Amino acid sequence: MFEKEIEFKNILLEEEYNKIRASHFNDETPLILDNYYIDNDKLTLINSHLMLRIRTQDHNQVMTLKVPESAHTVLEYSGHVNFNLLDDSPLNQDDIPANIKDKLEALNISLEGLRIQGNLRTERLEKPYRSGLLVLDKADYLGQTDYELEFEAPDTASGQADITHILNKYGIVRREESVKSARFYEVLKRQKEGI
Repeated sequence: MFEKEIEFKNILLEEEYNKIRASHFNDETPLILDNYYIDNDKLTLINSHLMLRIRTQDHNQVMTLKVPESAHTVLEYSGHVNFNLLDDSPLNQDDIPANIKDKLEALNISLEGLRIQGNLRTERLEKPYRSGLLVLDKADYLGQTDYELEFEAPDTASGQADITHILNKYGIVRREESVKSARFYEVLKRQKEGI
């Protein structure tokens, strides 16, 4: 599987998250997504601005490699897998989907020593909104909780306009964009360094 994703993100304060949730997702049950982030012990992937994860949902496992193309566009390579997610031993290279393996090799990234670095659990709410998809996430990882608004758009111009619209509607300040995997790895690096 291959997909091109155009998305805009904004970190939220808990009270901003609660305001949007009450307005757009009142009484809706969130989807629970578990992401298991994969890298080697030197964190070569994340240091190369790549993200590799296994997401579980409804007892299915999908491995995804995200490769940034531009500021708001990400190329995704995905495939179904079946790993023991409780074991942090190196992943068997033969079980990595061919499209992901090929892309990593094309980027000169070694498959040696890849292992699960940790888990991030997301409570996700989503619905169609204006030109795209409005996504509200609460993420728990490595002893942290944060909140995020995401807008998936058909193109950059409408995505920029629609996320600006919703932020203005709720009086939310535009904050620097940071994907969940980057926030996860920032905390992981601090924990590994004992900070």
